[in-house]
Amino acid sequence: MNFEKHFLPKDIETASQEYWCILDLLTSTLEKLQTGDIEAAKQDSIDLLKSLQEMSKMTSEKQQIDRMHEMVNRLNASGVHIEIVKRKLYDQQGY
Repeated sequence: MNFEKHFLPKDIETASQEYWCILDLLTSTLEKLQTGDIEAAKQDSIDLLKSLQEMSKMTSEKQQIDRMHEMVNRLNASGVHIEIVKRKLYDQQGY
């Protein structure tokens, strides 16, 4: 997995830890299923989903920030200064 592509720099270490945790949990879940320990396999799968949700949250944050940067770059390329947009936005929202 290309962590730099999917996560913010501040989240890469956490994402990497979650990634390896997910792989371990997948292996553990399969082993427990093979031995018939269904409850333990179920708990591993719950933990796996929690890790996936955390990774999903981090990648969504990266996507949102990337979209914002893209919009700012397009505005700048069109001759609109972001400071003006920011000021107007804050004025309209009563800040």
